[in-house]
Amino acid sequence: MFSTTPLGAIEQALNGSMAEQNAIAQNIANIDTPGYKAQKVVFDDALQGELQANQTGSGQLPFSNSANQGFHTVTDTYGTIQNNGNNVDIDHEMSELSQNQLLYQSLTQAASDQFKRFNIVLGGAG
Repeated sequence: MFSTTPLGAIEQALNGSMAEQNAIAQNIANIDTPGYKAQKVVFDDALQGELQANQTGSGQLPFSNSANQGFHTVTDTYGTIQNNGNNVDIDHEMSELSQNQLLYQSLTQAASDQFKRFNIVLGGAG
């Protein structure tokens, strides 16, 4: 029943948003750590997913080294490197944090709407 709903995609997007939240929190926590390089989460595109889906044998080389989560963490090259080798920009991190919070709220609302639909279909109160 759940395989024909967008809940799987919503779950994957929520996991990606959580990973991004963790990367931002780690960047903010290490803002004064000498030599620390900011991290960011990059979401794999649909084309990459389709390319992986077309692999027919285990002997074929993968198109990427990600574990098919739909995202992976990379070093963020945004901003300038300070004298201590750190490249964390607090303004950029706070902007990314706000954007990620809005995304997470939208995704949780979409999941909630899906469960309300299930409740209606199953005869519960709408």
